Amino acid sequence: MLDSVRISLKLLNAAQLATVAAAAFGLAWFGGALSGPPRDAATAHPALARNLVQAARSYADALDEELSASINDARNAALLLRLDDATLSDAWRAGRLRDWLALNPRYRDAALLAPDGALRAAGGPGGLRVDRSPARNAQVAVAAGPEEAPFALTLALGAPGRSDRLLLRAAPAYFDGIAERVRRTLGAGDGIRFAVAGADGRALVGPLPAADDPLPHEAAPTRGSRDIASPGWLVTASAPGLPLRPEPRPDPRLIALGIGLVLAAGGLGYALGGRVSARLRRLAEEAGTADDGEGPVSRVREIAAIAGTVRDRAQSLDARLAGAGTGLDRVRGRLHTFEEMSGWTCWEIDPETRQVVWSDPDGAGALAAADRVATLADLGARFEPADRPLLDLTLAAALGADGPHDVVMRMSGPGPESGRRLLVRLLRGRDAAGRIRVHALSRTIREGDAAETPAGANERRRNLVLRRVTDGIVHDFNDVLTVVLANLGVLRRQTGLDPRQTALTDAALAGAQRGAALTRRLLGLVRGGEIGGDPVPAELSSSDLAATVAAFLPFLEANVLHDAPLITRIPEDLPKAACGERLVELVLLNLAFHVRDLGLHGFAIGAAEHPAGAPPVPGMPEGPALRVLFASGRRPPGIAARSQVHALETVGRLLSGSGGGWRVLSDGCGEEAFLAEAWLRAEARNAEARTVEASAVGAGRAEPRREAIAGPVPQASLRILLVESDSLVRASLVEALAELGHRVVQAASGEHALELLARDAAFDAMIADQAMPVMTGLQLAATVVERHPGIRVILASPHGQLPAAARRFLQLDKPFRREDLAAVLAARAA
Repeated sequence: MLDSVRISLKLLNAAQLATVAAAAFGLAWFGGALSGPPRDAATAHPALARNLVQAARSYADALDEELSASINDARNAALLLRLDDATLSDAWRAGRLRDWLALNPRYRDAALLAPDGALRAAGGPGGLRVDRSPARNAQVAVAAGPEEAPFALTLALGAPGRSDRLLLRAAPAYFDGIAERVRRTLGAGDGIRFAVAGADGRALVGPLPAADDPLPHEAAPTRGSRDIASPGWLVTASAPGLPLRPEPRPDPRLIALGIGLVLAAGGLGYALGGRVSARLRRLAEEAGTADDGEGPVSRVREIAAIAGTVRDRAQSLDARLAGAGTGLDRVRGRLHTFEEMSGWTCWEIDPETRQVVWSDPDGAGALAAADRVATLADLGARFEPADRPLLDLTLAAALGADGPHDVVMRMSGPGPESGRRLLVRLLRGRDAAGRIRVHALSRTIREGDAAETPAGANERRRNLVLRRVTDGIVHDFNDVLTVVLANLGVLRRQTGLDPRQTALTDAALAGAQRGAALTRRLLGLVRGGEIGGDPVPAELSSSDLAATVAAFLPFLEANVLHDAPLITRIPEDLPKAACGERLVELVLLNLAFHVRDLGLHGFAIGAAEHPAGAPPVPGMPEGPALRVLFASGRRPPGIAARSQVHALETVGRLLSGSGGGWRVLSDGCGEEAFLAEAWLRAEARNAEARTVEASAVGAGRAEPRREAIAGPVPQASLRILLVESDSLVRASLVEALAELGHRVVQAASGEHALELLARDAAFDAMIADQAMPVMTGLQLAATVVERHPGIRVILASPHGQLPAAARRFLQLDKPFRREDLAAVLAARAA
């Protein structure tokens, strides 16, 4: 609306000069008006009065935050009492309350009250009166207390008025830290003092100033929080040590002089503004030639159009980043749902600081729940002393090698918790900043549970309910990563990004691709691995060799090979390997250790396709395969070898167990460089993929997929039906498809898509999400190919979640980049 308001330049210039003259006169007036009789301090020091208002408001807000924190403290204390366990006595709970008060000196007393107000358990020094009246119909209540306990907080542990209550009484030191924190924030030192009055007007903290006190003082009420209404307290900020200033004596002659100066300045500004506006008008009327040569155009309007374009791009950037943040909040809520439904608790351990972080279970229903932090020593204290070294050994093993590491620990402590067994599974990973973290899953092993043995643990991981929950989490997480990759990919190609914005966008893209690798590892962790005798699900027994190697190389460079040169020559158009990603990573890890321990210079990896019709090689698997070549440079002079060929033997066993082949041409232990060849069974290319590749090669492109990803390959504009139930993902894909030059029609469900096709079936392709409610993407695809065979179907789903019946369609693994989307559409066009 402000863009449509027009102000005359003459009036604006007059107003500016008049304002400057008025400000200068005001400074001169107040600068010379320092003598005279005293007046009240608030009038003499208006700046300080404003500071006092800010100080009172800041103290009231800080007090609201402390009350909200006290509610969380009361909930944590209630968890320690274990009210759901009828075998525990009230004397045991009283001991727990005393231990809790020793760790929280801000509270003087704590008590557990029955619904009728009877005292069940108490902690603290005692001697305080307990309100035995029935509980009011409120979840949380705050009331003022005696001098030794300024206020009391009551939390209903169930239905208000019909459940037990937890009573916390604050110590006088509760308010000490609030005042110091506010003074430090405002930089006011000890010159400002605070007082708090209760709803009945009684002072809870500090002396209350009188109403006619001439010294400056300001008051602000508390507002409460989302958990509790305002208790009606009033915060007063005062400055008792402030000297008073004299009151200036107004002089009518000076006032007349000031008014004259302001009017004269305004008139001068009006005159000067008229001359400047005349020149600007002539400049605006001068016309230049438009870029398209159609006619003259005003330079001023051309600049205004460019400024509007820049503003629209900035608003688009903010909207896309806000959408990505909303999607990440949704993923966090899904992870909390996973914990609740699966029975596993998720932890994160920092091996450097030995701190353990987990989500607050009280905030599991919120999108932005708070995190809890404890030390590893505190966590270990909850287990039996004889089992604590096992936790350290398992943590060290997880840091030293990939793959999950399990350990069973026995809980210690009073009550039924003693002797309870806990299964802990540790897995090494990295955070968004590239720092090493250990992720842990833990759950209780109950009597008769099949998970008490290793075979039972594998059976538990294959539980159908847990698998469905995990698949849903992976799907939602990959949807969010698809939104991030699509939006950032569009932004990356827009002009006008400075180097810093470009670097931040590239870092976000790299982090999203690392998140995609983590989702695949999560599936492997929950469904079982291919090493150690566990069968692999059919949909997880294939992998993209180029993508797997590219995702694993940063780990090898940072942790194994360090500064050694690393070369990869793997075409991106190879068929998928008929083995899981974990097998490829273990082969790479063993070979990297072999090269490093022998002191060989550099590590090179290359691959090529061995088609199904090619002559077989003795000792190698028949049929379609991938030939992977591993090599290194020679050992520099003066470096001794530290390893034998054990790693090579391990690689041979891994490949033979998966149906592959292994041949060592030179182990590198002598003077020759290391050279070996691995054969991985490959999935057969379908007829459509071979046709697409042949057409691309016939057009003079030796690597069609690499060229489609690396550069802007001209494509015909397609009319695409996009079927996606998630509105955020759908909007992001529309942006990416529009940037590729395609026309998109959107559908929010399979039924909606069929209605659109019934009215107009003139579509070149359909992209459908597999995990849609009511009608899945595969069910929709089967209906579409029967009714509209001319429409090519592309199914989008996380890797490993499409059934075998979906292999007849083009597939798009989530999360996908803009380049992957362009490649699959190019395949459809071919």
